[in-house]
Amino acid sequence: MFTKFARLVAVLAVTVSVIGNSGVAYAGRGALPPRAPQPQLLDLPALNITPASSLGVQFVHVATAANIDGTNTRTIIDHPLTNGKPDAIIIVTPNYNPGGVIQQYNNRPIGVYYNGSRWTIFNQDGAAMPVGAAFNVIIPTASTGVFALITTPSNSSGDHTFIDNSLTNSNPNARILVTPNWNPSNLCGCVNANFPIGVYYDTSASKWRIYNQDGTAMPLNAAFNVFVLPAYAGAFVQTVTADNTTGVSTYIDNALTNGNPNAILFVTPNFDPGGVCGCLNNDHNLGVWYDGSQWIIFNQDGGAMTTGASFNVLVLVPVSDIFVHTTTAGNRVNDYTMIDNALTNGHPNAIVFATQNYNPGGAGGMDDNHNIGMWYTGSQWAIFNQDSVTMPVNAAFNVLVPNPDASVFVHKTTAANTFGDETIIDYPLANGNPDAILFVTQNFNPGGVGGQGDDHPIGVFYSGSQWRIFNQDGVAIPVGAAFNVAVHTGAPGVDVFVHHAATGVNIAGHITYIDNPLTNNNPNAIIIVTPNYNPGGVGGTTDNHPIGVVYVGSPVFKWGIFNQDHLPMPDGAAFNVYVVPNYKLYLPLIMR
Repeated sequence: MFTKFARLVAVLAVTVSVIGNSGVAYAGRGALPPRAPQPQLLDLPALNITPASSLGVQFVHVATAANIDGTNTRTIIDHPLTNGKPDAIIIVTPNYNPGGVIQQYNNRPIGVYYNGSRWTIFNQDGAAMPVGAAFNVIIPTASTGVFALITTPSNSSGDHTFIDNSLTNSNPNARILVTPNWNPSNLCGCVNANFPIGVYYDTSASKWRIYNQDGTAMPLNAAFNVFVLPAYAGAFVQTVTADNTTGVSTYIDNALTNGNPNAILFVTPNFDPGGVCGCLNNDHNLGVWYDGSQWIIFNQDGGAMTTGASFNVLVLVPVSDIFVHTTTAGNRVNDYTMIDNALTNGHPNAIVFATQNYNPGGAGGMDDNHNIGMWYTGSQWAIFNQDSVTMPVNAAFNVLVPNPDASVFVHKTTAANTFGDETIIDYPLANGNPDAILFVTQNFNPGGVGGQGDDHPIGVFYSGSQWRIFNQDGVAIPVGAAFNVAVHTGAPGVDVFVHHAATGVNIAGHITYIDNPLTNNNPNAIIIVTPNYNPGGVGGTTDNHPIGVVYVGSPVFKWGIFNQDHLPMPDGAAFNVYVVPNYKLYLPLIMR
């Protein structure tokens, strides 16, 4: 997630803030037994929402005991762009191991199905949906190239159905992604497409067609979601060759995916890219998986990958930003301050992280001793004080908008995943990994829908086999609260690490000083912080106060994490830290 790579983001904006806290040891939290989420049909544990790109909103959906419905064949998607929207178009590709973490096979033809209120991913052959199965999902931005196609006697013959669209007709180089849709617009064609499908350019008709790779007849009233990709750096054709295939797999060699376990890929077989007949089927249920350095398209049944077969592939180009936001009279409205950034303006599905910064650049200083969160105003994301106290002018905040990839998602509390002051995060990149480093910011209304506050200092802790978000004051987390989450699963480094507060070493009153080459003597560093109760699943100390970061000049010339109420920093408190050295001069690619 945080690996640097050679691609620059947009020039960083300048804006800023800070917080405060005191600490109490919470005996026994580390000894809590793990609690597995209980099945619940319409009360789902995780809401995965990533920033919108020009092509659409993408995320990884994982089947869990809580979101597999009573039929056992379907896993329910909880997303504001699809909930209550039978006309939504969804493209899906199975992902064996999002983030490079081993998960679960699902060797079945899949499709999407609207259950009357939410969209689901289902196995077309009626087989049970396995817990842990993961799927890359994109909700494309509406355009003439995004539509549902229903098979009729006039558009279908034999094993195929024709696509009649201005973007694909007479265009053998079109790149098309397809996912079967059981009931588009909640209107029952309700015909299974229980076979591997692909696309094919018919040179005699000058049209593309969707076809059954096993040669069986295309049923009438079957339906398919179609996404015609515009010209885009991340849209390409992968052709299987002797050099890139081994057994069941073909290796993708692309700068956007190499070394990027959090990439989200979408794949559809293409029988004859460019209208030139390779004309080779690969009649297998497909998935993608990451082998440690490259992404791979593979046959889930273990069948040999057909040399000469081709696939349309989409991967979104990473986009991210980090900057300092300062509250002014012009951007403040009562208890909130509005962020003006191209990645967040008009994007209710953006995921934004914030840490209060007392004195960006080491100059000035303004406290905001309140628990903060993000909320979408209808046009912009804003940072707000959860207790509704007026946001002070000159309060500043470090703000991160990370790449929309598998490591970033929104977690929503439900009756099934919330127990008192804690809510369980059930996500493959964090499960079973006590050394994962998580960053969390409260999100009042993900997708710009609804709204639930949680006016308490929050942190993360590990128990059993899962990470949890908890209120440090022990007050129950309300059902419906939501949190932006980013997971770093790699080894700690100079820019992503856990900081431990220690009496006599780095604590001075209400501050614990960070000793790091990227932040020492560097007042322009940007730091994102989340309290971590028990790094590695060991120990446990709370810091029950709003926190922030502050640059202290002479004699220490270091950044510190501080309690905004100026109460003492507890010995043993720990914090997950992400550092960008210089927001004025340094243009990193963040959180890939």
